[in-house]
Amino acid sequence: MVDRYTAAIVQYMRINPEEVPDIVERRKVNLARVLDSFKSLETWEETVPVKLTVFPENILRHEYDEADPKQDQKARVASAVVIPGAETDAIAEKAKQWGTYVSASIHERDPEFPEYYFNTAFIMNTKGRILLELTTSPHDVLDEYKAPLFPVAKTELGNLACMVCYDQFFPEVARQLAFNGAEVIIKPTVFPPYPQELMFDPYDWFTAVNKVRSVENMVYGVNANEAKYGNSMIVDYIGRPIAVAARGRMMTIGAVIDIDQLRWYRNTTKLHNTLQQSRNECYTYLQKPMWPKNKPLLRKKDYAEWAPKPDFY
Repeated sequence: MVDRYTAAIVQYMRINPEEVPDIVERRKVNLARVLDSFKSLETWEETVPVKLTVFPENILRHEYDEADPKQDQKARVASAVVIPGAETDAIAEKAKQWGTYVSASIHERDPEFPEYYFNTAFIMNTKGRILLELTTSPHDVLDEYKAPLFPVAKTELGNLACMVCYDQFFPEVARQLAFNGAEVIIKPTVFPPYPQELMFDPYDWFTAVNKVRSVENMVYGVNANEAKYGNSMIVDYIGRPIAVAARGRMMTIGAVIDIDQLRWYRNTTKLHNTLQQSRNECYTYLQKPMWPKNKPLLRKKDYAEWAPKPDFY
């Protein structure tokens, strides 16, 4: 049995490069703001306590300018952080203080892959121990990447997993996590209203994808977006948004997660039981390699020459 608990999204407003141009100083300022934002969890102390706290993507605002020759790939990697390290240690202290699991995305440098940095989502428990890391994209170094590609952490809060931002548009990512046992999929992202000319309903891709990923996999979705764009939301396992944040401002939202109810639903429903009823043998498109593995795309201007196209384009 898993006790009901509150999952909270801190829809965090990051410090912009224009405000603090130096990437190291910007990291320090953003980290301080992240640590201070834990105070917003006080709201739930007297109701269902927060046991899972989720922040958006790239919380330390590790960004670079491709046009600046000083910010070459080597400099970009050097300015990323290590996990575990000073930054995650500071967050771990807050996890202990508030008795909450914490998930976020940070740009990480990995000694095993010194030429690259990764957009890494992590989950740490209430003792500050990191239980899971998922990086974007292991496919770029697939032959050398030894960690599980779609890890799921079995915890006292249910089976937790992460996907990062653009992963949401590939249904295979969420589906593989679900088949690996995920019951709650955490998604840190910085997602603008897109396409820009179609900013509102019924063309809100972010909302549509959040609902569909939960419906088709019968999972809770904890979808944290950066405050500039907002609309962070928690979606239940049948696609209902049960907490939605405002657009354009920093705030914290929360909703109750009931893992026992999810498990009951999966085991009893015969309608839309998509995991049980999946016809895996029929789908042949995954058997044909498409996007080249072991070949990171490091510069946008190389896309036209580098990227393949399906035969039917």
